[in-house]
Order: sequence, then structure tokens, then C-alpha cells
Amino acid sequence: MRTVVKTVSGSEPPRLRALPPDPAGSSRAKQEVDATSRIPAAPIRVSVLRFDPLRASGLQSLFEDNAAIEIVLESGTHPSGSGWPAANADVVLVGAHLGAGTNKLIASIRAGRPELPILVMSPAAGDNAILSVLKLGAKGFLHESASAAQVEEAVRAAVHGSIWAPRRILSELVGRLLSASDTARPIAEVKFTVREQQVLNLLLDGRPNREIAQILKIEERTVKSYVTRLLRKMGVKNRTALSMLAASSRPR
Repeated sequence: MRTVVKTVSGSEPPRLRALPPDPAGSSRAKQEVDATSRIPAAPIRVSVLRFDPLRASGLQSLFEDNAAIEIVLESGTHPSGSGWPAANADVVLVGAHLGAGTNKLIASIRAGRPELPILVMSPAAGDNAILSVLKLGAKGFLHESASAAQVEEAVRAAVHGSIWAPRRILSELVGRLLSASDTARPIAEVKFTVREQQVLNLLLDGRPNREIAQILKIEERTVKSYVTRLLRKMGVKNRTALSMLAASSRPR
């Protein structure tokens, strides 16, 4: 219902007069909402590097009917001569099938595109193989036999800033972090305020400071203050270490 102000002469104050709703306006608004709801979300673009042509084509065919994931085959080349992620990539998936050079490529991507999450797919299955790529800064490890659903889960986790790895691997990484640091503390020994726990949970979901501020309805600078406090309480120097420590204790 629309409301307008009607001015009346004399000393009387303005009076409010209710008007009937405008059916045409309501219909237009509904049409606009319906049109917006029909706009599909943009797919997550996965740039595939260092896969042999047959394996790369097979991976692409797995997602040809999936509107949420778009597989982009290798096209660019880094000055070093190795493949390079597509400019519009959201995630890069590196194949460790073609011999040496995977570690060097991961390091190059992290140096040139530090914001780009990296996943590695390999025929190796041991914990040491997984640990080695995570230590290099990759966000996750997939065995070459991974299903399309597992690949999609790993991609989504990487996009949101999470690490895709078995719990035992996270525990091993946390153990190494604790043994290598004089200040890092097991999360079970730390007491958090309600707000600190909320911020920590959102960090684990891969939310940036701006989104955390919007969700909790606080200032972005306040979020930064909470993150600083969490780092100090946990005895770590960066958000990655903080997330790893927290993720190792998070229920699944």
C-alpha cells in the first residue's frame, strides 16, 4: 500500500491519505525479481595444466553437462616454457603425470598469481605425496581416480580458501607446525570469546574480512582486530597457519 502526504489549508497539520496498491507496479516488480532469479550463477573456471591430451579431454567431458564447473584446457605459456593458467581462471588444477617440474610450476604460479588456488592431481597416493604439495602452497590433492563429484568438492573448497585433504594429513601438518614453532598452541588449550569463535568459523569457511564484517554486522577494521587477536592467542603469524590449526580440530 502506497502512502502520500496531502496538504490541507489552514492551521491543520498535513494528513496521510492511503492509496490502493498499484497492480501494474506490483506486477512489474515481480517480473523483475523473477527475471533476476533466472540468471544463472557464473561457473567456476578451472584451468587445467600439465595433463596429457587424452586425460585432459576426459576431464573436460566429465563436466560438459555441469553448469557449475567449466574446465579450461591449457592455452597460455609462461616465459619459462611451462603451461600457464588462463587469465580468467578461478582455480588451477595441475597434473603430476608428466614427470619432473610440478614443484617448480606450483612455485611459479604462486609467485605470479598468488591469489589463484592450486589443486594437484596425481597417480601417487601416499601421505608424503599429499604433504609435499600442501607444503608448497597447494590447496589440495586429488588422486587421478577421483570422481567428478570429488573434483567439484575440492574445487569449491579451494575457491573458498579451504584446504582439501584428509584429516590425518591436516593433523600431520599441524603437528609439524607446532613442533617448528615455539609459540603455536593446540586449539584445545585456547579459550575464545563468542565473537572470536564466530570470526574463526567464518575464516575456516574461506570468507574474506569484508564478508565477515557484513555477516556479523560489524566494521571491517573490527574484523581485522579480531583476526589479530586470534593470531596472537594461537601463537601463529598468518591466517593460513591459523586456519590449519583450527581445521584440524573442526568436526566433520
